[in-house]
Amino acid sequence: MTRLLHLTDLHFGLHRPELVQPLHDAVLLNRPDVVVVSGDLTQRALAGQFRAAMAFLRGLGVPFMAIPGNHDLPVFNPLARLLNPFGAYRRGAARDLTPVLSIGRLRLFGVNTADPLQWRGGVARMDEVDWVCRAMLEGPTDVTNILVCHHPFEEPAGFERGETANAQAATQKLIDAGLHAILSGHLHHWTIGLGICKQGARPLFQIQTGTALCSRFGERDHGFSVMDFDGSELSVTPWVVDEPTGRFAPQPSSAFLCRDRMWYKSA
Repeated sequence: MTRLLHLTDLHFGLHRPELVQPLHDAVLLNRPDVVVVSGDLTQRALAGQFRAAMAFLRGLGVPFMAIPGNHDLPVFNPLARLLNPFGAYRRGAARDLTPVLSIGRLRLFGVNTADPLQWRGGVARMDEVDWVCRAMLEGPTDVTNILVCHHPFEEPAGFERGETANAQAATQKLIDAGLHAILSGHLHHWTIGLGICKQGARPLFQIQTGTALCSRFGERDHGFSVMDFDGSELSVTPWVVDEPTGRFAPQPSSAFLCRDRMWYKSA
């Protein structure tokens, strides 16, 4: 079994400081094999905010993989946003905007959906999608292929804003090439196994995890997802803040099964 812990939308600079240590403790309590962060490490892409985010992630002492989100682009420097939009991220977080990581029987592919020409929306860059497809087709067949991105490639009910350009075409190409799952954030909303239910199977497991730390007005259900991959079986457990205690606590788990390239909801 390989345990992946999915964090997203940390928003250092507009975060809840009282949750940082409880989040650290809860992550370590779960003893993940890898931590995946699907963007928005910062609120305004400032150097100090990147330092805080990376100090938190490195302080976990666990292998981690991160990709940028729309908030990791400069806001107050329009020239930098136009000419070197990912310079601050590369200096403060990681030079690689499309990281790849293999751990256990998981193969993780990061893609960069942040778009400097939009404030909120994103884009599935087809050259990156094609590269991931080639890597999956040329890679081992006995692994679970997982895409990590900030903007969801499919939006759940109530969020149909079409914010990820090229998402539909990219999704089909990725499925055809052997993708099993997509981990994303951006919505600050939980959706686990989008569209997979007792009455319907789907070829792609998609999860949007709620924001980990953002203090924006109206935010609730701060947390992270713990994903246990065991062959063709997957268990997902959301960990959500218990506001009276200020600690993260597990919620009921959901179980899924992948069979013949289709995902099913388990009993």
